[in-house]
Formats: sequence, structure tokens, C-alpha cells
Amino acid sequence: MTDRPITDRHVLIVDDEELYRELLGGRLGRQGYRISEAGDGEGALRCIEGGGVELALIDIKMPGMDGIELLERIKQLAPRTEVVVLTGHGSIDSAIAAMKLGAFDYLTKPYQLTELDLVVARALERSALARRCDALSVEVARLRSRDDDGMVGDSPAWLRMLEQVRRAAALDVPVLLTGESGAGKEVVAAALHRWSRRAGEAYVPVNCGLLEGELVESELFGHKRGAFTGASADREGLFELASAGTLFLDEIGELPLACQAKLLRVLDSGEFRPLGASAVRRTGARVIAATHRDLEALVAAGRFRHDLLYRLDVVHIVVPPLRERREDIPLLVEHLLHQAVRRHPGTPAPRVEPQALQRLIDHAWPGNVRELRNVVERLLVFADGDRIDAARVDALLHPGARTVASTGRTGFERIVPLAEMEQAYLRWVVDKLDGNVSAAATRLGIARSTIYRLLRPHADEGARP
Repeated sequence: MTDRPITDRHVLIVDDEELYRELLGGRLGRQGYRISEAGDGEGALRCIEGGGVELALIDIKMPGMDGIELLERIKQLAPRTEVVVLTGHGSIDSAIAAMKLGAFDYLTKPYQLTELDLVVARALERSALARRCDALSVEVARLRSRDDDGMVGDSPAWLRMLEQVRRAAALDVPVLLTGESGAGKEVVAAALHRWSRRAGEAYVPVNCGLLEGELVESELFGHKRGAFTGASADREGLFELASAGTLFLDEIGELPLACQAKLLRVLDSGEFRPLGASAVRRTGARVIAATHRDLEALVAAGRFRHDLLYRLDVVHIVVPPLRERREDIPLLVEHLLHQAVRRHPGTPAPRVEPQALQRLIDHAWPGNVRELRNVVERLLVFADGDRIDAARVDALLHPGARTVASTGRTGFERIVPLAEMEQAYLRWVVDKLDGNVSAAATRLGIARSTIYRLLRPHADEGARP
């Protein structure tokens, strides 16, 4: 048996008869269980979304959402929550159907109270065992991937967030990531997927800010041939591709209002309809959303739905800016330098001198980790032999202080491929303009598509249109 205190075990009782809920809740409550009650399916789902429910006792016969539908929804929202269905003599077929859908057991009314006690204890034991296995799997995945997943740091701010991520990964509810541009929300989203029970399924990221017009709905929900001009063939949407996995909606604040309503329906029911289709499809995708915007302000301005914000904000994780975790910069520099060396085969890993590292620690980093990544890569490309000194860091962090026109020199110590210089400069420009590719294109006098083409495979690292 589990060694957790019995008062930590959370049982939800769902029945439309208040007296029955009180009787059942009173008995289990006297045994030390923490009891919640709901009179209908919608109330039960709100309780499940709050997290922590290990066992739900649900009546099959209820007005509105019946026990079978509620069971399906619970298994979508919280697969590790065990369900015991309560049924009358005439509903045995429904009870058997519930078992096939994942119910732990069923009890036929009237049942012996000792039988109830035994089933509850067994269901909670299996729930505890499954959760321990999940926690172990998450920890193993975290340890295996810590060198490559970008979740680098040991500062208090980072460790606090890391604990939130670890807990959220074990849940199966929507997660909202907020934080400044470049802080690492994409990295955290990917870690949430890798550390979850869905790790073996598809992880599908999309930047909502890069989709326009009909492309938004087509990308998310798919379309049928002929649904709009240019739709020459049927196409699966991202919700379908991520059905058993995770869909990451980056820059969710840029999603058009019309599409927000359809997204809300998917989150509420798991159902969507591709453009031009008559049949409804279902998805089990877990949604992680991220934004650097103030969604409450967008709601007040009428640009974001309040009910959608409520549905997305089941678990809210704030990714701290780099200036609040400066202690992590030495570890991040080492990690990012290692990644950059792997992207440039044949380039030796230079040593970062102490004064150079201190310059990096002292920098303001308005572009956060994304800016640091770009600076580290440029330091590698333009390194002076096998070392990176303070002068080289100063030249990159403050490029306007020393130009070709004023010095008559290029400032380069070795020959590098033009493409590398071009990419490094473009990333610097985009970073200085807070990831705004359109503004960068205007300032440089080139097309936005040209910047994306030249920056590949880095074009998706947080840049916005």
C-alpha cells in the first residue's frame, strides 16, 4: 500500500441527488479522505481541471452529460484519475461499456458499504502506483535530456520554475507559458512534452503570429479539397497530427478572434470540424500555449476571449527573464557554445576568458536567452584563435562603438564563410528589433521571406512577423 497520508487522497463524488452525495461523502470523509462533490458533469469537469483528483465516483444516470460521456471527458483531461461508476440493476450494459472505456470498476446499487470501501481503497492504490510510475518516468526523461534540452540553470528563479514544469508535466491539462520575448518559452514547452507521458507521441509546435487569414484555421483544423481557393487536396490539421501528443501554440495572443472561438470548442469538447467538412472530428491533443503579451490587457481591449484565457490558464508558468537569473549565464554560455560547435563542424571550442564571461554576466540582455544564443554563436564564428576575450565580447555587444568607417579595419581576426557572417548579422538585427522580422526587413531593405530563407534553420526560434 502507498505510504501517503489518507487525508491527501482526493475523491470526487458525482451524482445529481444531493442526499446521496452527502451520505457517500460523509462515510468516506469519516475515513479521512478529502471529498469534493459535483451535481452534474460540468461541475465534475471543473473539479478535475483543478487537478489532484485521484478517484471519481460517478453515477451513470444523470441529466445532461451522463456518466459515460463524463468518463470519456475525465480520461481525456486526467488519464491517471481512476473512475468507478455507480449503476442501477437495469444499467449493467452501461457499466460494462464504462469498463471498456477505462473505468476501474463499477458498483450496482444498492451495494454493501464494505464493498464500497474495498473498491475505493483498491482504486486509490492503483492511482498512486500509476502516479509514482509517471513521476519516475518524468525524472528519467529529465535526467536523460538535461544536456540537450536547453533546460539549463541552477539559480533560485530557474529552479522554482523547473519544479512547476516538473509537476505540470505529470498532469494532462492545458498549460499557459508567459514571459518576455526570448526568455525560453519554446524550450520549456518542449520540455513539458518530453517529460510527460506523451513523450513518445508527436510534438507539434506552431507560431500563431506567422499564420494569416484562412491559413490559421486550415493549419490548425485542416481542410477538405475545394474548401477555399488553392485547397487542391484534403489536408490534416495540426490538432489531428497531434491527437495523441502535444500541440504548442506559440504567440497565442496573435490568434484571430474568429479562430479563438473554434479553439475554445476544441478545448471544451475535443471536437473540431475541418474547413469544408461536414463531419466532426475528435482530438486528444494536449495544448500548451505561450505569449509574451499581457492577455488580460488583450481581453480588456476586446482582442482576446476571456473564456479562452480561462480554459488555457489551467496551469500558468512564468518563464523568468535572463536578468533575474544571471547566475545561470556561465552554465548557459557553456551549453550554448557546445551547441554552436556542433552546428559548425571542424570549429574548435574556444575558451571564454574570465573577464569576457563577466562582461556577459553584466550585460542587460533585453533579448534574454535568444540574444545570448546569438551572441555566443557570433563569438564562436569570430573567435580569436582558441579564446574569447573581453574585447571581442565588447565588440559584439556594442557594435556601434567600433565600425569599419571609423577604424579603417574590419575587426575580423580570421576568414569565415560569408554565409555565416550573413546569418550572424541578420540574427543580430532581428534580435535588436525584438524578434520583429517585418521591421528588420524594412530596415535592411529586403523582403521578409529573404530573411526567413537566410536564417533557416533558425527562422523559427521565436521570430515574429
